[in-house]
Amino acid sequence: AALLILPAAGQERSARGKPSCPQQTWPDRLQGADPRGDLVLASRRTAKLADIRLPDDPPRRDEALAWIQARLGQPVLAQGGESPDRWGRVSARIRGADAAHQVDFVQGLVEAGLALVDPAAAEAFCQPELLAFEETARERSLGVWTDDRYKPIDVASTESLRDRVGSFVLVEGRIRSVGERAQQTYLNFGGNWAEDFTIVIPHKTWKLMAGRGLGAEALKGRRSRARGILQSWQGTALTVVIPEMIERLDGRR
Repeated sequence: AALLILPAAGQERSARGKPSCPQQTWPDRLQGADPRGDLVLASRRTAKLADIRLPDDPPRRDEALAWIQARLGQPVLAQGGESPDRWGRVSARIRGADAAHQVDFVQGLVEAGLALVDPAAAEAFCQPELLAFEETARERSLGVWTDDRYKPIDVASTESLRDRVGSFVLVEGRIRSVGERAQQTYLNFGGNWAEDFTIVIPHKTWKLMAGRGLGAEALKGRRSRARGILQSWQGTALTVVIPEMIERLDGRR
């Protein structure tokens, strides 16, 4: 299992001293789910389940939707932000509100292998425990983890990486070198920048990581896993803005 090398971003505080994770909680009821997996609530809100993404292929997505639809009509407690995104959705954590159905929707989907951990470009990753639940589902080959397309790709598989450009992927390999620049830092997984895999980290994120003792010396030579939307850039690359999206797989502490 991977060792998470960073503390929960949800424990950080913003420059104004306020918690960066959503604090608003309200009672609601699950009325429906659209094909994307967004939840329709009785309060007339549309909620996106926070910090996960549902599978992109129809059979696996249908399994995830069936898991959600089995809970239609249930009273729930929702915790999320007040501001909707451009699609009118609030990012929320949803859990059952009665004694018989207290399951956390996000955790339940990840544990069943029916969702992948992905906080995307959120301000903070507020559920770092999800990575451990995902790891267990992957080890047990549950849900999507029976399919090769979802399993982590080794950095040596350059053709497989090129084939997945534009898709959400997990990539594993050893960090060979670290290039720190003024605007961003590059974690290089090979010696040929025109072909090999690279993680690109904006300066703000790298400064946060370095402040936690996770600078170049802590990462160089470590086998690691990263996740995100794969880009075509001097080979292939992932841009990581949430520090927890990089996991160190060896050198456990």
